[in-house]
Amino acid sequence: MKISRIFLFLILGLQAFQSRHDPMAEGVLKAVSNKYKKMQGFSAVFLHESEDNSGKTRGSVKGEIKVSGNKYVLITGNTTLICDGKTVWNIDNKIKEVSISDYEPEPDDITPEKIYNFYEKGYKYIFMGEMKVKGRIWQTIDLEPENTTKEISKIRLFVDKQSRQIVRWILFERGSNDREVFDIQSFTVLNKIQPVDFSFSKSRFPGFKQVDLR
Repeated sequence: MKISRIFLFLILGLQAFQSRHDPMAEGVLKAVSNKYKKMQGFSAVFLHESEDNSGKTRGSVKGEIKVSGNKYVLITGNTTLICDGKTVWNIDNKIKEVSISDYEPEPDDITPEKIYNFYEKGYKYIFMGEMKVKGRIWQTIDLEPENTTKEISKIRLFVDKQSRQIVRWILFERGSNDREVFDIQSFTVLNKIQPVDFSFSKSRFPGFKQVDLR
């Protein structure tokens, strides 16, 4: 996005920030939320990059995630997280160890089942404009937590205008302005969900030490 456009929308959106909710941004966010609420589940492949405040990449890792409600499987690097909605299995494939804990997210945590409606409470948001990427129109929305003590100072969402899918999001760290960038490389709607998809099985991880932290 051009710098001039950023300044333009910052000026036009000042009043929206002061009133907490920008109607244009809210319309896009609601459309995205409604789309995902209709899904039984989804899976995605993503690239996670860490950047410093100048935009220089410090590291990257490819990941996969499968989500259905409060159940999920997340694979990044040597780590696999499996959650059946009650229990979390944190599997370290490098040292062959499984840590078991209760699934107890904090009320304001952005958990997988909340990722598409977390904005409804505790955030102010503004529509930043549109950009063309590989023939597609991306809509950009900035969200800022009302609690200024949070570690994340801003979340920037990029939404495909036609599909209403989130294609990228950037987390800005408070103070340093370092960034965590997540790019969705593929996305699949899951029409059939099996409980076994979100359950831990010892047979899949033979020889792994189990540490029960409950």
